[in-house]
Amino acid sequence: LKRPPVVASSAGGGHTAAMQSLFFGACGRGNVPEDGMGQAASSPPRACCQAPCVGYSASWDQSQSESGSSEVKAWARELAHAKCNLHGGLTIAGASVPQELGAPNLELLRAALLANKTLRSLTVGEVRSGCARLIAEAALQAPLPPQGALALRQAKDDPSGISEVKFIGSSSDDNLARILGMLLRPVWSNGAPALKSLTIAHPRRNFLTDQGGVPLVQALEENTRLQHLVLFGTQLGDGTVWALCNALEHNSTLESIAFYGKRLTGRGTTLLGRLVKGGQSGKAGRRLRELVVGGTEFRDEDACELVRTVASSVAAAQKAASSTASSASSSSAAAPALATMPGGALTTFGLLNAVIGDEVCRAVAASGLLSCGLTEVSLVLGKATDDGTTILANALAVLGSSEEFAGTGKKKSLSHFRMASVAAGDSGLDVMENVWAKPSLPLESLQVCFGSATDGACARCRRSSWSDKRFSATNNFGSFMDEVVFKQIMLRTTHDGQPVPMTL
Repeated sequence: LKRPPVVASSAGGGHTAAMQSLFFGACGRGNVPEDGMGQAASSPPRACCQAPCVGYSASWDQSQSESGSSEVKAWARELAHAKCNLHGGLTIAGASVPQELGAPNLELLRAALLANKTLRSLTVGEVRSGCARLIAEAALQAPLPPQGALALRQAKDDPSGISEVKFIGSSSDDNLARILGMLLRPVWSNGAPALKSLTIAHPRRNFLTDQGGVPLVQALEENTRLQHLVLFGTQLGDGTVWALCNALEHNSTLESIAFYGKRLTGRGTTLLGRLVKGGQSGKAGRRLRELVVGGTEFRDEDACELVRTVASSVAAAQKAASSTASSASSSSAAAPALATMPGGALTTFGLLNAVIGDEVCRAVAASGLLSCGLTEVSLVLGKATDDGTTILANALAVLGSSEEFAGTGKKKSLSHFRMASVAAGDSGLDVMENVWAKPSLPLESLQVCFGSATDGACARCRRSSWSDKRFSATNNFGSFMDEVVFKQIMLRTTHDGQPVPMTL
């Protein structure tokens, strides 16, 4: 690599313009930005370091007979030597990728990725569509399984290889999704690939539709490794959701789903509600712990139905788990089994929609969504007013008085709450601030964005944070969507911008 990777930052602006860019641009009603991708979730990429990384494989030095121009070979060598961040993250994007990189260089690229022994999480930014597909094929083709008992034991002790891939460029399309779907099937990858987390997302717009989404999620019928799936598509909708729910009838490993698509209607949200119910009853989605749903085609009544389904299912699962814990506490022999007892309840739920508002706030409060046992809830309700936010604040206020379940089990409390609305202002922010001041509130973090609030009110709320608890408030809707919703929810990063560590 002769130049460092170029990762373009998303353009700023007022909250109204940013909202239109995010929601309406994502719905296919705006223009595709030339380089409007969000900043990568991992630390700044360092793909052109001079010294080899600690896990560099010397076998790369014997792989110089592969076809390719001198520029491609030099770039591949730098990729093999590249230093990753603390979590094994590396970004490929921008002008660093040679224009000559193509299908004849597949084995060279694959060898370079395998040679970098510290690489765990690969982020692919703004690259050509064909280049993204080539990287996908190289990254997901697992090496041949080790032979013999000793080799198998060593592989278990040293789980090297790429376990997470993120495609965050605006050129992600159906062809990329089809390639990924094929590669996720064990028959194409010498056994199930080691990939545990897959993301296709962009803060503005990409070209992913149901034509690519359906074959991608159908691969989950056979895949036994993938645990986290994030799909953002301008034209994704009910077709992909239907295929996903059917695939999860045969899948027991997927734990996290984040799905945002313009074509998602009430039919799709109903299917996702049934998936949550199935997890509680031990059927499809029985391992599901995180569910984030977003779009602009489903309406308030559809969102309310999903909220009520999630709240009742999680509460029922929590009650069942508590009952099991209570009966098991009388038998020490049964205690070890409790730790591995299969759960069926979500812990994280998100709902993102620019055209829903106060009716959903009332459903959240009435259903007990914030007190049913979820530990993290994120709500983007574009039309929620100060009345709606007051209803939610009152629902948060009663969290401190939640009673423990009987027996040894405890009812889980909400720890993290996010909310964003363009219509809410200072009045709703004042109520949230009063709730935050309650000593009994179990929340560890409260992140709100009220587009009609004043700068002074937001600054006052931010001063209410202390060492072990964090209260952030802003009126910049576009920035909140980019820095909080896209990065922390879709890209799974922490508050300091670092990727969430994967369990390898």
